[in-house]
Amino acid sequence: LLLMARRILLLQLVCAVACGLRVGSVTGLHAARSARAVSMQLVPSVSGQRMLVLGGGGFAGREVCKNAVAQGYKVTSLTRRGENPEPDCELLRQVQWRSGDALDPKTVKKLVDDADAVCHAIGILFDVDTGFLKNLSPIVSGSNSQPGPESTYDNMTRKTAFIAIQAIKNRIRLPFGAPMPFGFISCAEAGWPDVNFGEQVESVAPEWLKKYLTAKRQVEAELNACEQIKPVIVRPSFIWTWSKLDILPVIPIFTIAAAAGVPFVDKPVRVETLGKAMVAGMRDPGFRGVARVDKMEELAGEL
Repeated sequence: LLLMARRILLLQLVCAVACGLRVGSVTGLHAARSARAVSMQLVPSVSGQRMLVLGGGGFAGREVCKNAVAQGYKVTSLTRRGENPEPDCELLRQVQWRSGDALDPKTVKKLVDDADAVCHAIGILFDVDTGFLKNLSPIVSGSNSQPGPESTYDNMTRKTAFIAIQAIKNRIRLPFGAPMPFGFISCAEAGWPDVNFGEQVESVAPEWLKKYLTAKRQVEAELNACEQIKPVIVRPSFIWTWSKLDILPVIPIFTIAAAAGVPFVDKPVRVETLGKAMVAGMRDPGFRGVARVDKMEELAGEL
């Protein structure tokens, strides 16, 4: 009888602990969901706000456009061709496609003056001065982009961004008005000086890559120094998707290197994740600054 009583007592104890753990886990789950719901509610609606995307026809830019439209933005994109890169995409059909030169201050100023947020998605991996590598641009760009005579890193990255930034500086800002969100697609390698062995790797990098990084860093610095702007800077490594076959072979290599802890290598990021992260960061008044891959994935989860 004593042995049976002990077993019954032990069974009751186990059941009580199990129930407590279950209640605690459920309570914790509800608390986490509630916290997430509150966090989502704190982000103001952007329905009806206007976003200008410079380079919205590109591989990454079109993803920004899709997600901006999905969140309620009225999107205008400035590209050289002014054409929808995916005519069958319902989201991109809602974008106003404008043909023009992002190096023309008057063109950019007119569009910036009519915007509540700006995203700079103009980019080129191999510029006109990279020799035979420039012939790879139509393949790696994802948009069949061919470098023209003015397609240098300084022009395409720094100057186009600086022109847009200056247009924002020239706008009349109301006292205590909120700074304008400005999204910029930088690159993971721009942060090499901040990681172990990054500077050593950059010192042996080819000259074209150093020019590429110089242009990206100059834009980052200008954004961070402008009081009228809320900078949202994403720093992706390789940007990929299953349909972009040219990049797929190197994705496992960089993924493994990043997982192994190589400090100057970041995990590749899907273009869909980048597009979501950019829009999430721009609409969230509490976020500003740099987002590496982990932060991009976190931001993307908010949409």
